[in-house]
Amino acid sequence: MNSPITSNPPETIRATCHKHGDFETREIHLFDGATPLRGRCPACQQEERDADEKRTREEIERRNRARADSLFHASGIPVRYVACTLENYTTESAGQKHAREIASRYVDGFPARGASLILCGKPGTGKTHLACAIGHVLTEQQRSVIFGTVLSVIRYIKDTYRKDAERSESEAVESMIEPDLLIIDEVGAQLGTEHEKLLLFEIINERYQDCKATILISNLTREELGQYLGDRVMDRFRESGAIVAFDWASHRGKR
Repeated sequence: MNSPITSNPPETIRATCHKHGDFETREIHLFDGATPLRGRCPACQQEERDADEKRTREEIERRNRARADSLFHASGIPVRYVACTLENYTTESAGQKHAREIASRYVDGFPARGASLILCGKPGTGKTHLACAIGHVLTEQQRSVIFGTVLSVIRYIKDTYRKDAERSESEAVESMIEPDLLIIDEVGAQLGTEHEKLLLFEIINERYQDCKATILISNLTREELGQYLGDRVMDRFRESGAIVAFDWASHRGKR
């Protein structure tokens, strides 16, 4: 038969932790003759809480790192531009400094109601570097990014025309509208058919309607690109973002 529960109140006693030394705790006698219950060393308990919090933080960081790596791998950013960052973008001229400043403000304010950019101008001036650097930052922020040339985007959609295609044209177009940021390179490099231009404009328009961010990259001048895209598309980019002209000399081949 169990001993009756005692009515003795808890006592404050001094106890000793082999790691942290003496500490004050409470001792409770539940039953006559039973081993009393004592509070544990508060320093040990704090260390355990700190260790649990550290493990939780590390697990969250590990998952975030894996997610960011997965998003970057899925982005389609070319191997040549994998190491491109805002920090290692060349800023020897005032124009380059201005372009990087716009890119920095762009990622700092993302997403800003589908803010978009047009990077146009001379080849070899760092347009694709800057766009991919933006994409890199956004994948680090757990944002979905898709990079492709106009040719690859059109080919991806036209692949749905095959009899054995696994998706429809509308599904392929929708997959271009889903990501938080879509980067389309080489805009205007090949004029293409009217159908191909309509597909491109449909993607741009749908993303605009859904307030999704788009970056267009082109070696055409602002005026030439305006003729290719039309006033309606250019006006939408002016309204929702910026058009940056890269009019300095190419730095390809330079150390």
